[in-house]
Amino acid sequence: MAHFLCTVDADWVPGSGAGLAALLRLFDEAGLKATLFATGRFCLAYPDLIRSAVRSGHEIGVHGWEHPMPRFRAENYRFTPLHARRAWLLQATRAVADVVGRAPRAFRAPFLWTDAATFGLLEDLGYTIDSSVPARRFDGLLGVVNHLDYFRAPLAPYHPDRERPARRGTSPVLEIPPSAWLLPLNMSTLRFVGLRGTMRVTRLVAKCSPVVNFYCHPWEFVEPSAMEFPPGTPPRHTRSVGPQWLRPLQAFVETVRSLGYQCRTISEVAACASW
Repeated sequence: MAHFLCTVDADWVPGSGAGLAALLRLFDEAGLKATLFATGRFCLAYPDLIRSAVRSGHEIGVHGWEHPMPRFRAENYRFTPLHARRAWLLQATRAVADVVGRAPRAFRAPFLWTDAATFGLLEDLGYTIDSSVPARRFDGLLGVVNHLDYFRAPLAPYHPDRERPARRGTSPVLEIPPSAWLLPLNMSTLRFVGLRGTMRVTRLVAKCSPVVNFYCHPWEFVEPSAMEFPPGTPPRHTRSVGPQWLRPLQAFVETVRSLGYQCRTISEVAACASW
C-alpha cells in the first residue's frame, strides 16, 4: 500500500497562526488527516488552533522548542551539548502535552539536524517515531541540509542503528524520513519548481519507498508583512509566500491521491506495517 504523509512544521514565527488556520480548512475540505510538528512556543501561542487540529483528527508531534534562526547558533540537535538538547526537548514536550492533553510521540528536528545522541534522547523520553533524517537530500553549497552521512540513508521507514542513524539497526524509534531526491519534497520545491517538477521528485521517491512524506510550513501561506520573521531568516523564506500557494498545494495533494496514495498520519503509517 502506498502512503501519503502531509506534514506541517510549525516553526515559531509570530503571525503564522493564520497559515495553520488556512491549512486546517484546506485539509478539512480535502478530507485529509495531517501530522503537525509544532514547536513548543507555537503551541503556547496558538493553543486553540492546535486543539482544533486534534479535534479534526490530525496528529501533533514536536518540532523543538522554538526553531529560531540562524541554524548554527540556535536550537541545534546535532552539534549543541546534550544537556541543552534535553532541556529544549523537555520544554517542548511539556508545552505540547499541556495543550494537547497527552504526551507527543513523534519528533522532527529543526533544520533536520540530528544525530545518534538525539535518537538516544528520544528513546529516553518515550518517543517512538522520528522524521528528521534527510535521506537523498543535498541542498548545495549554500543550503541548509548537506549531511552527506545521511544522504544514503533508507528512504523507506526503518529502525536506525543506535550509533549510526543512517543505517538500519535496533533502535525502537522508527525513522520515517522526510522525502527527497536531491530536492526536498516540500512546499519550497513546489513554490520554486512547480507541480510538474515536484511530481517528478515524488515519482523518484516512490521507486524506493511506499511512503511519500511531504512537508510545508504555516508561514508559507501568510503575507510576509503580517508576520515577524526571526533575525537570520533566509530571504527565500520571506519572499514569494502568501495565501496564493494554498491552491497549488491542493493541486499537489489531489495529484498524489490520484496515483492511489492513501493519506495517513505518521502514527498510522508506523502502525500499518512491520517496518
